Amino acid sequence: MKFKTLIVAAGLGLCSISAKASDIPYPTVGTIAPTNTFTASSTGNITGYFVQGGAASGGGAGDLDFVGMEDVTTATFSGYLFNNQTTTAGTSANFGNVNAGDTLVFFLDNTTIAKVLSSNPLLSADGLNHAYSTTWGGGTLNGASIPAGTYVGMEDLPPGYQYADFNYNDDSFVFTNVSAITATPEPSSILFLSSGLLGLVGFGRRKLIR
Repeated sequence: MKFKTLIVAAGLGLCSISAKASDIPYPTVGTIAPTNTFTASSTGNITGYFVQGGAASGGGAGDLDFVGMEDVTTATFSGYLFNNQTTTAGTSANFGNVNAGDTLVFFLDNTTIAKVLSSNPLLSADGLNHAYSTTWGGGTLNGASIPAGTYVGMEDLPPGYQYADFNYNDDSFVFTNVSAITATPEPSSILFLSSGLLGLVGFGRRKLIR
């Protein structure tokens, strides 16, 4: 019964494909966030604003992480920016010049465990989506004045690591000139953190086939 409820909820989520303003931080801790396709809203620079990471920003991320952005359309990469252990909330950086409509992918380089995780599951070390996104309307976020843009919160650990909880609040950012479109959620987005398994996926699919 619980699984059927999850399937119905996922189906309702398909009714809207455009990313809408939602909770900050990620409200559904322990589940894999829906994958987003990120694009450049207009031609020009993309500016990233650091929101939270390690102790310098008041966050709890213990690993050393950096964030980067690839413009897939032009095959250009921003380089890895924002040392999450030393960067304070509100710090900004230029992630590069883009053309309107370019496809963008965000990467989180966890140098402590030598894993690169991504907003594109196919490019993540564990094959999972590590970015939660929603619209940010501008104002004060984590004590810093941050302009309107697209909020991206990232999970910096794959399943199996001690502190992997998929709260998508290890390192977080706001990017201007970025749009997000939510892709179709899949049953495989449900993660059993208590057991460290993705067992619900196989169970649910077997139920649906019958």
